Amino acid sequence: MAELELREVQRVFGIDNFTHIQSQTLKYLLEGKDVFLSIRTGGGKSMTYQAFPFLAKPSNPCHCQVLIISPLLSIMKEQVSCLRSLGLHANYIHKECDKESIKAGKTTYVYTSPEAVLSDDMWRSMLIESSSFKLFVVDEAHMVINWGESSGKSEPFREWFGRLGETRSLIACPALVITATASIASRRKLRKKLALVNFHEIVESPDRENIKLFVEKIKVNEKLRVTFSWLIDMVMDQGGECPRHIIFCPSIKLCADVYFAFKVSLNECINYIEMFHSCTTDQVKDAIREDMEKTDGHIRVLIATSAAGMGVNYKSVNNIIHYGPPKE
Repeated sequence: MAELELREVQRVFGIDNFTHIQSQTLKYLLEGKDVFLSIRTGGGKSMTYQAFPFLAKPSNPCHCQVLIISPLLSIMKEQVSCLRSLGLHANYIHKECDKESIKAGKTTYVYTSPEAVLSDDMWRSMLIESSSFKLFVVDEAHMVINWGESSGKSEPFREWFGRLGETRSLIACPALVITATASIASRRKLRKKLALVNFHEIVESPDRENIKLFVEKIKVNEKLRVTFSWLIDMVMDQGGECPRHIIFCPSIKLCADVYFAFKVSLNECINYIEMFHSCTTDQVKDAIREDMEKTDGHIRVLIATSAAGMGVNYKSVNNIIHYGPPKE
């Protein structure tokens, strides 16, 4: 990795150096190879594709485009805002976006959802005709399976996630598939669905010394307000000084049930509790994210589905509760 380009990345992004995993990932991508990257939250996954244009085309990174598939609009907006604050050209595909700038190759980082880019003939044609897209990124890649596959008799929650592999036929460039959550079986599925060839798999163990797991068995018919009575009491006693907790629920229905149990018990303390899932309005999602990214935010307990754990940087959260076993 050339010293001059590295210094430019350090200057723009304010980093001291790449981690070993970031260096490995960039090396393979610059060689034109696909990479499956599974490392812990906070491990610097985004830096691998954000630094790519500066290393792939150092003379003019503005004309080295990166297409990033992201599952949530709130994540796209946050990432675009962050990159723009660094003076970089970034946008997400929506009705009012600068289409000509994207088509002309002037927008370096192009964020989109599978639906926006694959269901629109204009964007499909743009990808086929463009020669400036040098990297294809699938962020939060586990959602390709979680949202793109049918479950039992139900239809896929977002069908186009299951068809993301089509993108590989539209642009000829290496792919970077990113997730912090993927079992061996899921990784095997993703490799097939996203047509990864000549690829390198970089997987970091999720085991960390500062994480401890505790399992508590509860009765099947136990009322939710009884199950969580200890936390309800803590919020009532300590209010804004209560340690932050996130309760992850396996479904929107259960998420709502848990929230209601807190609501009927807390009365005037309900303002310390919030709920976040895929059907939450964008305005509420943005407000929750903004509050949770402050060390002194008012939210003390966030009751959520896995949608709340994607692309976030929550502060002062040391207590996570999974209400029910994980899917994998």
